[in-house]
Amino acid sequence: MDSDKNIDVLEKQLKILSQKIRIDILKKLNVSRNPLSYSRLQKEVLGANPNSVNFSFHLKALKKGNLISTSESGYTLSTLGKQILKTIVSMEQILNDQNVPIMIRTSKYSKEPFNANKIEDYLIKEGQLEKILAKQISKEVKERLSKAKIGYLTTPLMREYINAILLENGLEEIRHKLTRLGTPPFEAFSFFDRSFNPDQFISKLGSDVSEQFLLLNLLPKNLADLYLSGEIALLNLNYWSLRPLGFYLDSKSIVEFITKQSSINLNKLDKNRDLINLVMNFFDFLTKFKPYFSEDILLGNFNSSFLSYFNSNKNSSSNILNIITSQILKLSNRQYDEKPHLSLELSFLNNIKQNNAENSKTQFDNDFLKSLMYQISLNNDLICPLMLYDYSDFLSSISEYDNLIKNLTSSYRNNVIFYKNNHSNLLNSTLTNVHKLNKNDEERNKIVLDKVLINLHMIAQKSNQIDDVFFESLHEKIDSVFEFFVNKKKLVVRKLKSSIHWKKIISEFFEPKNGDWTDEALKSISFFGLNEAVKTHCGIEIDRNINSEIFAKKVLNFMIDIIDENNQREHGNYVFTQPHNDNYLFNKGYNSKLSLGDDIKRYNIELIRTDSRLSLERKIELHKKFEKILNGGSIFTCNLNDLHLLELIEILINSKLNAFSIRTEKEAFTTN
Repeated sequence: MDSDKNIDVLEKQLKILSQKIRIDILKKLNVSRNPLSYSRLQKEVLGANPNSVNFSFHLKALKKGNLISTSESGYTLSTLGKQILKTIVSMEQILNDQNVPIMIRTSKYSKEPFNANKIEDYLIKEGQLEKILAKQISKEVKERLSKAKIGYLTTPLMREYINAILLENGLEEIRHKLTRLGTPPFEAFSFFDRSFNPDQFISKLGSDVSEQFLLLNLLPKNLADLYLSGEIALLNLNYWSLRPLGFYLDSKSIVEFITKQSSINLNKLDKNRDLINLVMNFFDFLTKFKPYFSEDILLGNFNSSFLSYFNSNKNSSSNILNIITSQILKLSNRQYDEKPHLSLELSFLNNIKQNNAENSKTQFDNDFLKSLMYQISLNNDLICPLMLYDYSDFLSSISEYDNLIKNLTSSYRNNVIFYKNNHSNLLNSTLTNVHKLNKNDEERNKIVLDKVLINLHMIAQKSNQIDDVFFESLHEKIDSVFEFFVNKKKLVVRKLKSSIHWKKIISEFFEPKNGDWTDEALKSISFFGLNEAVKTHCGIEIDRNINSEIFAKKVLNFMIDIIDENNQREHGNYVFTQPHNDNYLFNKGYNSKLSLGDDIKRYNIELIRTDSRLSLERKIELHKKFEKILNGGSIFTCNLNDLHLLELIEILINSKLNAFSIRTEKEAFTTN
């Protein structure tokens, strides 16, 4: 009797489940954590055509069979419904196993049958998903794939399939962890068709992955969003988490190191072979630094502590000079970009004192420059290094340097900076001051950890000309920059801690006296869009109105005050620097977000806008007000215009600017 009764019940249940839509309803309720309302459940099951069937009719049937329950919150799966659905899924599994399995091409370029257990393991291991939820998602993936009748899938496509289901289930954070890094085929084709050499092509694809990894996985979301929105600019995004920005190395410390490690006797460099050994050892050693910086090595005292050995040596020949310049260009150039990665401090005052022969004062300097230019002319792909000339050498008589200055300020004007040698104005390619900042600071090799820039124009746009709003927002951005550096320190240490070569470099050249090397490394804080910000906030440019000038100085003083407070409180080593010319100025993302208008128009990197009508004397006066605030690095760039070159140089030298560069009317200062 009981048996007949059970058969009747089974028959009724089978009739209820005879329609596919009802099984779909049970499955949707099964994977939902919370009760589903009528409209939500209808949309989940029927998709874009919610009125295509009488949905309430099917719900009544399932409710009558005690397979679902209802409450004020919505519909849920009953205990009986869960048990029966489990049996149905098992039956489906048996039937699916009879079919040809879906094949997956793995990331290791092998093919294997689809396995739902692997998806479950993947969700738990890489997505940190709870096991119960991972099971539910993997089941849904398998069900959908079986319905789609797909016979072959790649691993990336499988990941996208899983991510779509995660999003539908409100699991965006999990999907974020599982997003595959890589370059879309369209962009890869664009790289492929451009004039990249093979190394540049491979490097570009790898750079894209590194950038995505940083923004999606390594940086906190709030910091990544600041970069993506254009509010903060980072340099060398692809290498940002991997290494410091640059180094300052005193050439004397390198020469002393290699002489200790080799048989070179600096007092007996009387043979060509000895001179060549010194050159090759010097630059071979520098190549060991190459994997560990993104922007440049600045070789301090390059002339007085290295070139001087060849200037004063009778056996020094043009052949050795060519070897030196070829090694300089080799170190300065990299395959993947078009900017110099070497900066040279060239001070000739010591050599003049050493060489009493009046006619030889600048001959070697000119020979060195000619050799450098000649080798660049042989290969258009080579980039001239950044050359830093101590203009205090020229104070006695500029005419003595007529030919040298003309050579420097002709073809390679963009790669020359003149600076005042007072041990506080030596700039690298990012315009970061790498010499000692005060009289008590020791003359030591330095690491520049990074340079982070704040978009002042965007702050001005959002503050609607209200001072309090502007400075409150600026304070928040500076605090965020400190956060960026905290994360940079952690990431770089994590990456380099296992490198034996890096440990040797630190121990030999950057041994910190107080704490970790990251604490003593220079951390440059900068900005861009100052002129645009002042015009937006005050209605008129810095150079055209005293109130605009006052506001600009107020902004810069506000920034340096916060930086100084942090340095005192945290014993930090942050410096405040002028913006420099780099990819962030040409990144379409920043320009399109801010609607700057003409695509050719770019942010002005200079403190005084290029097309200002101020006299040269007034520009210098205004710039000197700013450079007092920017004690971490600043430069005055000047148009040649109608002035005679030597006349202009003399005016700039007598003005005692910290640093300056010459350009033609159409040029903008760049280290590229």
